[in-house]
Amino acid sequence: MQIKQEIINEIREKNDILSLVSQYVKLEKRGRNYIGLCPFHDEKTPSFSVSPEKQICHCFGCKKGGNVFQFLEQIENITFVEAVRRLGENVGIEVESDQKVVVANDNMKMIEMHELLRDYYHYVLKAVKEAEPALQYLYDRGFTEELINQEKIGYSPDISHFANDFLEKRGFDKALAYEAGLLSRNEENFTYYDRFRDRIMFPINNAQGHTVGFSGRTYQNQEPKYLNSPETPIFQKRQLLYHLDIARKAIRKQDEVLLLEGFMDVIKVNEAGLTNAIATMGTALSREHQLQLKKLAGNITLMFDGDKAGIEATLNVGETLLAAGTNVYVVPLRTGMDPDEMIKAMGREKFVSYVNHNKIAFVSYKMRQMSREVTSNDLVYEQKLNEILQDIGRVKSSAMRKKILHEASELFKVDFDSLNFEVAKYVPHRHETAAPVQNVIYSKQERAERIVLKHFFSDKALYHKMYDEITDEHFKKPSHQAIYHALSGYYDIEEHFSISQFLSFVQDHAHSDVISIDNMEINEHPSLDEINDYLYVIHTEQKEQHELQNLKKELNEAIAAGDIDRRNQLLQQIIIFNRQKKQ
Repeated sequence: MQIKQEIINEIREKNDILSLVSQYVKLEKRGRNYIGLCPFHDEKTPSFSVSPEKQICHCFGCKKGGNVFQFLEQIENITFVEAVRRLGENVGIEVESDQKVVVANDNMKMIEMHELLRDYYHYVLKAVKEAEPALQYLYDRGFTEELINQEKIGYSPDISHFANDFLEKRGFDKALAYEAGLLSRNEENFTYYDRFRDRIMFPINNAQGHTVGFSGRTYQNQEPKYLNSPETPIFQKRQLLYHLDIARKAIRKQDEVLLLEGFMDVIKVNEAGLTNAIATMGTALSREHQLQLKKLAGNITLMFDGDKAGIEATLNVGETLLAAGTNVYVVPLRTGMDPDEMIKAMGREKFVSYVNHNKIAFVSYKMRQMSREVTSNDLVYEQKLNEILQDIGRVKSSAMRKKILHEASELFKVDFDSLNFEVAKYVPHRHETAAPVQNVIYSKQERAERIVLKHFFSDKALYHKMYDEITDEHFKKPSHQAIYHALSGYYDIEEHFSISQFLSFVQDHAHSDVISIDNMEINEHPSLDEINDYLYVIHTEQKEQHELQNLKKELNEAIAAGDIDRRNQLLQQIIIFNRQKKQ
């Protein structure tokens, strides 16, 4: 489908790059730009930069980024057309499409299977008589019609071939459906049957909002209580954070993640009004989870069950996050209660108020949990004191450190100043971080090419004036060739250079060079002689390359003919040529 350039331009201009990237990355202002941890690769030092002025983003490490369209394409793994359509919806511009979506790979086919089944399971729950007990169970548990529709909760019938037949009729490969975790297989005769039977089906979405798995809950005391999708290419618990697709905007706005133990807790807490809630899928907090959380927000609040297991999980997860350099807080629930039970006991409004007014620093929570042991067991007193001092040293805020130190002073009966002196040993020296500067050494030819292109970015008239003297073939570097070639199409329809707009005209492999060249500081008003000097370097380099290629061609011919004298003569010429070129 061909989308009019005017529509693309309007959508790009109405979508702010900073607002878009902020939904995925925690950003901090650094001068005129914003920086954060790159969402496309793992890193400890921020190298992802966003320029509101230029309306572009760029990672100095992995080189990914671009304008709003390119960022969304990369972060969501979607096509350009889909990126235009989604960003158009954000600003009230409808992009019509007669294009049929082509599912290009097995992972996307697996997602398509899940989403078709999700919709069918949801229909069955609402429309089929056999599903009435499951639907009534949900009503009894406080699920409203609106919540069921919002979460697209469904029901898998007690039939061994329901999903099997459904997918087969739509032409999906059974072996792929088995790999996707939707079917099980008899390993003796390789027949396939449904994995989920007679269960309430809760769809599990990835960060992009695609359904990639299910959690099937029993409603009549079957075992196991929850039957989850197995690990598949698209469903990996170590990477999944439940409800992140829904919670991301609230997380970015509040700069806080409310981390819960299970997806059912998230559903109920979200319905109560706490929309920044997410959860792991019944697994320990992985390294991948830690990296995602760190990029999402500066503050993580844990709200686990109020039983012994929930307290232990809070201490383990909190310690992990604190060591990773995160601000960690805890909402302690009533003894033995989970979030759903607290909501029922208190009502939604009072529960939300309780959560908002009962967030304590993780280290403070940890001290409260160990207070009885510290006061009654001298054997562990010093061990716990040293442990707490190290934890306090990891707290970023100096004000918060002092607050916690006062609590520690009271608990351990040690003078505040003494504790403060000891904590200073564990406080890491934090330096202001900034996007790294690339120290790239360019050859004389490459530098000339970059400067000429930079001048062409700044001056359309200069580009047209020099158009007959230089072609894309004069450029040695392929990305420079692509940039020069793209300028022709760009300036055919545009009067002024905008890097955000120009990036849509350039091949992906050249994006990093476009951004690097645009950032160059050069003489903004060069003389014609200066430009000609750079063009001379470019032309001379091309001429020299042509001469060298001819010498090498003659050398190969001499070797093939067995002409030793001619071979030696040509080798000497090539050596002299290369030596002069270096000088």
